Amino acid sequence: MKAYFYRIRLIASVVAVTILPILITGMVLLHAAEQALLEEKKQKLIAITQQLDIALPKDYDDLTKKLGVQEASREQKIEYINQALQPLTDRIASEHPGIGVGYYAADLDAIVTYGPSQEMKFHVGESISRAHFGRLVMESGKPEIAIGEQVRGNIMNAMYPLQRNGKMIGYTWANELMSNIDVQLAGMRRSIYAISGIGCLIAAVASGLMVHRLEALLEEIKAGLRKLSLDLSFRMRRLEGEPGEISEAINKMAGELQVSRTHTETIMQSMDSGVLALDGKGNITSWNEAATKVTGLSAVQVMGKAYTDVFAQSKPFVELLSETLTYGRTIRDAEWEFQHAEMGLRYVKVGTSIWVSPTDQVLGAIVVLDERTQWKRMEMRLAQAERLAAIGEWAASIAHEVRNPLTSIKAFAQIIEEELPEEHDSREYTEIIVEEVERLNRFADELLLFSRPDESANVHIHVWDVINQTVMLVERGATGKGIQVERCFGDHAPYVLASPDLLKQVFLNILMNAIQAMPNGGIVQIRMEKDGEYACVHVTNEGHHIAEEHLLSVFEPFYTTKPSGTGLGLAISQRIVHAFGGYITAQNVPSGVQFTVALPGRWEEVER
Repeated sequence: MKAYFYRIRLIASVVAVTILPILITGMVLLHAAEQALLEEKKQKLIAITQQLDIALPKDYDDLTKKLGVQEASREQKIEYINQALQPLTDRIASEHPGIGVGYYAADLDAIVTYGPSQEMKFHVGESISRAHFGRLVMESGKPEIAIGEQVRGNIMNAMYPLQRNGKMIGYTWANELMSNIDVQLAGMRRSIYAISGIGCLIAAVASGLMVHRLEALLEEIKAGLRKLSLDLSFRMRRLEGEPGEISEAINKMAGELQVSRTHTETIMQSMDSGVLALDGKGNITSWNEAATKVTGLSAVQVMGKAYTDVFAQSKPFVELLSETLTYGRTIRDAEWEFQHAEMGLRYVKVGTSIWVSPTDQVLGAIVVLDERTQWKRMEMRLAQAERLAAIGEWAASIAHEVRNPLTSIKAFAQIIEEELPEEHDSREYTEIIVEEVERLNRFADELLLFSRPDESANVHIHVWDVINQTVMLVERGATGKGIQVERCFGDHAPYVLASPDLLKQVFLNILMNAIQAMPNGGIVQIRMEKDGEYACVHVTNEGHHIAEEHLLSVFEPFYTTKPSGTGLGLAISQRIVHAFGGYITAQNVPSGVQFTVALPGRWEEVER
């Protein structure tokens, strides 16, 4: 009974798969044909109206002047214009059987000619209704195609505006009865229905025969597979035609499984860790998909090649593999740092072991690779955060301890300076003392700002305003060094909750670093974009790349590559941005180095 229902379901599925596409194709073709016919009708009618436009003399006034009836009554003008244009409309109507054509005069507000005249002349002199599409054509000056009840009846009517010397003098039309179009559509539908029906019948018969043959073949293949599951040495008989290719493929697969496919290889391909195997000569004999994800190298690129050639650019990794392959040393939790072709600097945990056969024969080495880049970066950021917290507390203590003695030194130096004569040589030294004390005070202020950015002045501010004000501070100096500052803002600027002065300090530090990184000139680009709930400001300079291992260090206090720098600028910037609930990053880009400041933003108007 189960086999019977399976057979019915299979037949129904095959019939549905073969007949449904025919029916769907037929419906699509029918719809496309109908649309094509209607579109062809529209194009034809529009072309006729354009022909009427070209065929009309200058305008109706010029026509009445030539006829000498410019002083005649409205009815007389209509009669004379009709007599002049009737041969034209009758000729065009005769060239297109079933098509009605004519002219409408705006000043006379009447149909002045309608061909073929033997059928439509009685409409001459009539005015169209206020809801007629012809009035829309004369008002808008644009062609229109309308389908429905109009002067002639249920028609497809193409109307074209008549303009002379910038004045709308009326419109011309070409129309066809929808009943004529419906006759053509009905004939087309009958043809497509007939073709689709014949196709469905043929498909049903062919499907039945195909299902019957397919069932017999499937039964034989199923029986063969059941035997293969018990005995890999069994081989199916050679079938004829395309099924023969299936049986041959199954036999070949069985042979390969019998010779080489093992349960261990299946497990290896399913592992999340990258796994590769080296034979005794150091050639790569096995490589799973996870290894491709970790290294960026495909199996095609590495299989059969020596590991020393494949990883020639990573000497530390080659040395790790050599220790196992040459000296038989097992390695645990070694770290491999390398440049990925697409993802940049990566960190990978490496483990190696000796590959031995069931008879304890050394066959080579097994290498396991585990991606640790994100973990490594999190570890580095955590360590940096801990260092920054400790340094922040230390900086606050130092700043407070230093400021009191500095205040005393400054005060005494100023007292001494006041008591010295104007021309005394020692006044120069007291001035130096005061200046140096002021410099130390500024340094102490920076230490305090690094320790605890002041959040009491936070307000909702427009990011554009802060950036524009900051650029004004550096633009003149940048121009003098051959550096151009470009601002690429989006359509909608965000508001952020921050201190305007502190946020300006952040962008000023980043821009000054960018300018100092380009001694030979170039472009500094400031670009803004929305990233979820964050407003991201990207500042990109064309300076030299920063070493990957130093990208995090640039935000550490006292880290600087400049002889006169304090190393606090970017560290303070990071502390300020963190205090505003955002983050700041640095990364190398093809054009140079990009710093990104991300702050929680609002894209609607807020109270400021």
